[in-house]
Amino acid sequence: MVVYGDMVFLLNLLINYTLLRGTARLGATAPRQHRLWLSAALGALYSVLVYVPKLGFFNMIGCKISVAALMLLCSFGWKRSTLRLCAVFTFLSLVLCGAVYGFYCVGKVPIRSGGYLLYPVSFGTLLLTAFAVTLACRLLLPPLNHSNSSTVPIVLEGHGKRIHLTALRDTGNTLRDPLSGSEVLTVYWKALSPILPSFVTARTLQDPTGLIEPLMAFSPRLIPYRTVGTHSGILLAIPLQISIGKETRNGLVALSPTPVSDGGAYEALTGGQIHA
Repeated sequence: MVVYGDMVFLLNLLINYTLLRGTARLGATAPRQHRLWLSAALGALYSVLVYVPKLGFFNMIGCKISVAALMLLCSFGWKRSTLRLCAVFTFLSLVLCGAVYGFYCVGKVPIRSGGYLLYPVSFGTLLLTAFAVTLACRLLLPPLNHSNSSTVPIVLEGHGKRIHLTALRDTGNTLRDPLSGSEVLTVYWKALSPILPSFVTARTLQDPTGLIEPLMAFSPRLIPYRTVGTHSGILLAIPLQISIGKETRNGLVALSPTPVSDGGAYEALTGGQIHA
């Protein structure tokens, strides 16, 4: 049997991207598109290597699981929500396999090659099946968290560092700077750990007044707030460059000592008109 590496790569590239895109939408997260394409290319390269005679170890189940895990980490990063997205990706992959098997193999005789059963399916039908499965799951199944349109990728820059995060468009968040009246972005403090000194922890942020002097180089501010169940409180905020969509401006970023998302799908809350 002749296998054309370029066709195998292209087919798996498109299917992997479709499955990863569907995973992101069902998981209500907003990854950067170049990360999805990079992960899809990684999986497509692996699909070609399994056909190389001297690289038979790539067919081992442990290697397949490792490549799938690497694809998900490359797409969505190392965070708690990635475990949930792994389950979504596995679900979509199994649904696709079942759809191909059930729809195209009825009444057809599979080809036996190297101990495997191969089902003859054309390039176009397999790609259209992957797209149809992803679309059907997106329409019939609700997102695991907030809808994809309610989250937005953001970039924070300051002190020689650049951090990519996902923020929830929280229209009920009215946190503002009491002096200027401008909107304040709220971020889970661990997401800003590459920028912050090591002495900034969830415990020290419980009483942010004690961090004003040690963080003087960051031009810190104290932002008062009120929430349901909390009569009043204070958040420590630092000025950073905030890029959301096509809008880039300098603004205050408040540090939350607790996660702003219970499922880890986002690390920040926009609120007000801070998002584009």
